[in-house]
Amino acid sequence: MIKIELTEKQFEALSKKKLADVVTLCATVDSLKQTNPAMAPFLNKFLSNETTEVIYNGGSNAGKPRKLILQNIKPDGAFTAFCIESDSSKSFKLEKVELID
Repeated sequence: MIKIELTEKQFEALSKKKLADVVTLCATVDSLKQTNPAMAPFLNKFLSNETTEVIYNGGSNAGKPRKLILQNIKPDGAFTAFCIESDSSKSFKLEKVELID
């Protein structure tokens, strides 16, 4: 048996995805939160489809704030997100993300 606890906002954001994809995403987020507890607020946003602002220390605009809509994350911390400024989906690495309070 698999038990997934989601807020109403998370359920609405994830309801259009396949159940297997949701289970995988939840497991990945939970695992990464255990190894990167300081990143828990950021990782939780993968479950709610919220826009988030971060500083990304990589890529062509290293060190500049970016507004992202998080899409998916892998167990190694590589993730995809829609970058609002560039109007495109891009790849990122969790270890290069700096949270903006």
